[in-house]
Amino acid sequence: MGLGLSPLSHTGGIALPLALIVLLLLSTLSLALLSMSAVEPMISRNLADGEQARFTAEAGVEWAFDTLRSTLDWNTFLAGGDPSRGAVLSADSPIPGDTAGRGTFTVTVRNDSMPGDALLTGMAVDAGGPTRDTNGQLIVTSVGSVRAARRAVQAVVRRIALPPVPAALAFPGEEAPVTVTGGFEIDGNDRTPDGLGGACAPVFGISVSSTLPLSRPGANEEAVERALGDRASSSVRGKAQDPSTPGTGANAIAPDGALTPAHLRSFVRAAGQAGVNLALGEPGGFSVSDVGAACASSWSSAACWGTGARPKVVYAKGSADAGAAVSRLEISGNMEAHGILIVEDAEVRITGNFRWHGLIVLTGGRVALEFAGGGDQTVYGAVLFDATPAGTGSGARFLTGAAKVRYSCEGLDEARRARKLMTLRSWREVAQ
Repeated sequence: MGLGLSPLSHTGGIALPLALIVLLLLSTLSLALLSMSAVEPMISRNLADGEQARFTAEAGVEWAFDTLRSTLDWNTFLAGGDPSRGAVLSADSPIPGDTAGRGTFTVTVRNDSMPGDALLTGMAVDAGGPTRDTNGQLIVTSVGSVRAARRAVQAVVRRIALPPVPAALAFPGEEAPVTVTGGFEIDGNDRTPDGLGGACAPVFGISVSSTLPLSRPGANEEAVERALGDRASSSVRGKAQDPSTPGTGANAIAPDGALTPAHLRSFVRAAGQAGVNLALGEPGGFSVSDVGAACASSWSSAACWGTGARPKVVYAKGSADAGAAVSRLEISGNMEAHGILIVEDAEVRITGNFRWHGLIVLTGGRVALEFAGGGDQTVYGAVLFDATPAGTGSGARFLTGAAKVRYSCEGLDEARRARKLMTLRSWREVAQ
């Protein structure tokens, strides 16, 4: 009769293998947890570095935008650049005010001259090739680097071009309404704001349209000369219509087709509504005084109309409704401003000390510019005055008063540097 043994009598040696298996499982789990605790910070840091690299790349685009704004000739950057990758604008630069340890950006710029660029820019490919910008548009690529992370951002930078400036005072439309009320000076010879002669070639003192109907050829030129009378000989200077005689008086007043009303309308559409905007529809008009005084404390103030380092675009829009009261902008006190003043469908009356560095554009059916005296009133740049035929019955006119309009390349260059003439578009992240 055999011995009756319970099944449990054979399990005495299982405890140790089970313990080893459990220990192995716990060790594996512990190692996995330890590995995850070491990897997760690395993942988190890589994500943070990637985001910081993106922000750094965006800062590079903003830096390039400001650099291009302050530089008038973009071809200086394109010269010698790689045809496909462009020219290096800045290499391994930290964000201004920060340290390189927190990230750097490398910025390249190229002309929009490659096949397919039209899909990015929305404009025809620039025919100037890789080294010559002809349409005021460049493609900027910024690569941000933070440790091992790299991110690249690309954008299109565009500058709105100023309209052609053929004269210190230009009347490109069908009307050239001039009324003389006092002494004046209109000088098409390049002048700097300190009164010295500039390096640019002279333009006409006054230019008028060269495309009047056949029934009125030369009408505007004759009307301006008749309005200025004998005073034109000593008060109007510039490029000579007849090079064989001095460029003074009637010889500095000439038709010119470089500037047209279409140029001004296109410019107003593109640049208007930028910067300081003034609505002139209120009864009694809109008055400003001592413009420019606020710039020292607050450049962004509506009372600051630009400085030499940071010019502005000021757009004043009146009412085009012939049945409504004429819109009016009154400027008084002591004023010095830099940039572009655009006035549409409104009259402007200036008293006190007034000095404008840049471009003044007046356009529309109910426009007038009156320098009413009371101080030194000088424009260093140019005045472009397009009085449309519909507005002449409403008193559209240029009243010279005792003003001085002096053509100035330096003043116009300041206007071209206005930040609101620049735009960024097609902003996107691209692969390395």
